[in-house]
Amino acid sequence: MSPGHLTDFFNRAAAYPSDKENLRNRFIQPQQRCEAAVLLPVVCRQQQWQLLLTRRADTLRHHTGQVALPGGRWEPQDADFNQTALRETEEETGISAAAWQTFPLLPPHYTPSGYEVHPVPALYTAAHAPHTVPNPDEVAEIFYVPLYTVLDTTAYRSRPLQFNGSSIDAPVLPYLHYNIWGLTAIILYSLAERYQAYCLDK
Repeated sequence: MSPGHLTDFFNRAAAYPSDKENLRNRFIQPQQRCEAAVLLPVVCRQQQWQLLLTRRADTLRHHTGQVALPGGRWEPQDADFNQTALRETEEETGISAAAWQTFPLLPPHYTPSGYEVHPVPALYTAAHAPHTVPNPDEVAEIFYVPLYTVLDTTAYRSRPLQFNGSSIDAPVLPYLHYNIWGLTAIILYSLAERYQAYCLDK
């Protein structure tokens, strides 16, 4: 995928639908919502596009050890969700906020714990992979998944998502020894669905 193709997709991604995203958001409708943002951080590494992910520290109180996109809760000092995602990414990974080119927000995702999470597609602007310094209070590990794997809907499996006594199928992305599920997996699967629609539209 050329840089022009990737940036064109990221600029237009929000305009395309995601059936899984819509189903999950209808299934989970928290009455109170706390706003947050995550970065969808793509870098050029080992001569291919790769998506940066983190594994949450074992010492955290919630979602211990889970695979996550860098990001967190919106704070009053944040001008917008872009700033939230970039600030949190820098805090978690040590990558400067100025190193990313961001693109239009994707539609929000709701979580059973009451968060409304806004994904921010982003491209690392340097030609080399970023130098990372994981924050040990939050991040146990930083790793990468090839973007072609993330954008391939056939790479995903499914598992039940339980909420308020009901259940739906939710995507899971197995990669090496990692099991990517929950909010991270649905955001990635939604990006893959949008990419399919984008390619059909070209």
